[in-house]
Amino acid sequence: MGSTEGRTRHHDDGAAAVEFALVALLLFTLLFALIQFGYTFFEYVSVAHAAREGVRWAALGATAETVEAHAIGAAPGLDPARVTLAIDNPASDSVRVRITYVRTQLVPIPDVVLPASISSAAVQRLE
Repeated sequence: MGSTEGRTRHHDDGAAAVEFALVALLLFTLLFALIQFGYTFFEYVSVAHAAREGVRWAALGATAETVEAHAIGAAPGLDPARVTLAIDNPASDSVRVRITYVRTQLVPIPDVVLPASISSAAVQRLE
C-alpha cells in the first residue's frame, strides 16, 4: 500500500514541472509585454510633452532650430536621433508642431499590436 503512493507521487512531480514550465512561459510573456507597453507609454507621454513645449516656442516666433532644441530638451528620456519634428501653419493665426519618434523595442512585439513610431501634434495661436 505504501509503495504505490510513492510511485504516484513521483509521477506527479514530473507533471508539476511540466505545468510550471507552461505557466512560467505565459507569465514571463505577460511580464515582458507589460514592460514594453509601459515603456512605450512613457515614450508617448514624452513625445506629447515635447510637442507642447515646441509649439509654445514656435508660437513666440522662435527659429526652427530653437524650437527643435527646446522640444527635445523637454523630453530627456528620448533619443534625439530618432526624433522628427515638423512645423507648419495650418491657419494664418496659429502654428502646429508635429513630433514623430521611432519607439524603442525592448521586446519583439509586432507592429500590429504596438506601432513602430509614436507621434503627437500640438497647435497654438500665434502670440
